[in-house]
Formats: sequence, C-alpha cells, structure tokens
Amino acid sequence: METEIEREKMERGKSDLRVAMEELCLLSPGDGEEQEQQQQIRSSTMDLLCVSKQLLHVLDEIGPTLLVLRQDIQQNVQRLQDLHARDSSKYSTLTAILIEEVEEGTSKKTNSCTRAIIWLARSMNFSVHLLERLMKNPESSLKEMVEEAYKSTLKPFHGWISSAAYRLQIVR
Repeated sequence: METEIEREKMERGKSDLRVAMEELCLLSPGDGEEQEQQQQIRSSTMDLLCVSKQLLHVLDEIGPTLLVLRQDIQQNVQRLQDLHARDSSKYSTLTAILIEEVEEGTSKKTNSCTRAIIWLARSMNFSVHLLERLMKNPESSLKEMVEEAYKSTLKPFHGWISSAAYRLQIVR
C-alpha cells in the first residue's frame, strides 16, 4: 500500500515537471513573423517574471542539485519585482528598464536590473538545454546532463569562483 501511494506521488510530480518543462521549452525562438511576435512577448516584464517563477518551480521539482542556480534566479526575480512594484506602468517592458539604466549609467552595476535580466535569460537558456536533455534521455545521469548544459551555456560567463560553486553543487 505504501509503495502504491509513493508511486502515485512520484507520477504526479513527474507530470507537474513535464508540464513545466513543456512551458519552458516554448521559449525557443521561432522563424520570421513568429520570432518577431515572440520578441514582443519576451519584452514584457511580467512575462519574464512569470516564466522565471515557473522555472523556480521546475528547479524545486528537480531537487537540491541546482540550488545555486535557484538562488541566483530568485535574487534576480526579486530585483525585477521590486522595480516593477515601484511603477508598474513605467517598467512594464524590459526595454524601458534597460533604456533607463543605460541612460543613468547604472546598467553595468552588480545590482542593476539590466544584469538581472541578462542572468535570467542565461539561466533560462541553461534550463532549456537541461530540460531538453532530460526529455530526450530521462534515464541518463542528472549530474552529467547538468554538467553538459552548464558548460555550453553558463560557464563562458562565469569566473572561477562561480564555476567552482556550480561544480560543488553538482557533485552533491
């Protein structure tokens, strides 16, 4: 009886994860007119926040293996949420945020929303790569898939400290 309940919980968790994975895979760019429409959709601050929160849910389902990534995404989401809450009409698009920070000269600062947007995009790129691998090869080692996705997406942008933190997190 206990194994039946555990099996049902596991199946429910897998279906939640699959739905979230499919939603995140919708981020892949299309062709021509479809790509232009996707560009407009992606420029919405609320859309980015919603997708980022969905990504956090997916990472929660995967487990503690990606805790460092999860914390980074949460911090960037919070930064954008705080700015958006100050004036939701002014900061309704990512473009408006970027333009303002560039004009103020704050876009390259560590705590800028511009950097938060860039790192959220990179995190999503990593997640899409990882989730595609998980969907194609569900029996493969999660550790190996995380390492492959990390090397091809995030590692080029990380210094040695960040790379070491990811390696330590993956090994656990």
